[in-house]
Amino acid sequence: MDTETNQPGARPGLLDRLKAQAANVIGTSRTRIDNFSSEIENRIFHFLAMLLLRLVLFVCLSLGLLFAMLMVIFGFHLSPRYAFGIPAAVFLLVGLVAFVMLKVKKHSAPGRR
Repeated sequence: MDTETNQPGARPGLLDRLKAQAANVIGTSRTRIDNFSSEIENRIFHFLAMLLLRLVLFVCLSLGLLFAMLMVIFGFHLSPRYAFGIPAAVFLLVGLVAFVMLKVKKHSAPGRR
């Protein structure tokens, strides 16, 4: 019978030490892989957010400038001013907000610490 490993204070055998070392290596590797995958996920979400903000910025500024040009082309009478001026102002304002958010998000990039 193997009574030597059941006694308190007994030294573990070679196989027990190898098992403990393998478990330690697997645990450390799993932790590093989890950290790596969460970092990749964070960078992907940051990239998609930046891409979406740039798309909103481009579309809103383009539509705002288009409506502003149409307002100038058709004159500053009451009807075109309301028909083109209000949407132009809204789109330009949303584009400006998207631009500010893009600058703030760009300076808080995940790799800049």
